[in-house]
Amino acid sequence: MTSLPVIIIGVNPFALEVAHIFQQNNVVIYGFLDDDVKKKDTMIGEIPVLGTTEDESYWGLIGKSCAVFVALENPTERKKMIELIEEDRKTKPVHAIHPSAQIAHVKSLAYGIFIGANVVVGAETKIADHVIIGPGSIIETGASIEEFSQIGAGSVIGKEAQIDKNAFVGIHSTIVGSIKIGKGATIGAGSVVIENIPASKRAFGNPAKIL
Repeated sequence: MTSLPVIIIGVNPFALEVAHIFQQNNVVIYGFLDDDVKKKDTMIGEIPVLGTTEDESYWGLIGKSCAVFVALENPTERKKMIELIEEDRKTKPVHAIHPSAQIAHVKSLAYGIFIGANVVVGAETKIADHVIIGPGSIIETGASIEEFSQIGAGSVIGKEAQIDKNAFVGIHSTIVGSIKIGKGATIGAGSVVIENIPASKRAFGNPAKIL
């Protein structure tokens, strides 16, 4: 994961999940950064909110003496922040992988990935940069999940299914094997997807229908 202390960007429920994972892996959390100035100098449990991302005294630590994980809940804001870090700090966010996750030999496990508790990742899968996989999900053999996609808790991504960039799969959904979910598509919670979903479309239901 990392031997450096970690700065977590964002103070929200997702950031608390991330912090818990780092603590479970005995990674030191240096503190949070959040652009809500009202949160500065507060404590989240035993972890301080150091300031904002404009505070150079802390921002300047990223990529030098501290690693970073971006835990912003808004996908657009999260992507912009990651791009800023890569450009300005010349580094990439680290993983946050719960120790209970079971990860087989995968084709690719990239940067800034979040993998929650009790996730199972099968062999020969591809997990691209900045993917979020919620607790209890199952990613079956040969599946691929592309950059910035999110898989909700308790979902199943079937064998050789393909989840394109920026897609969102709601909690407790099932993507049947070999199905393709297009770039930026959204799958509603509890859906069962048995047909390909084109880019940018929304689908919901059992079986899922395009809305």
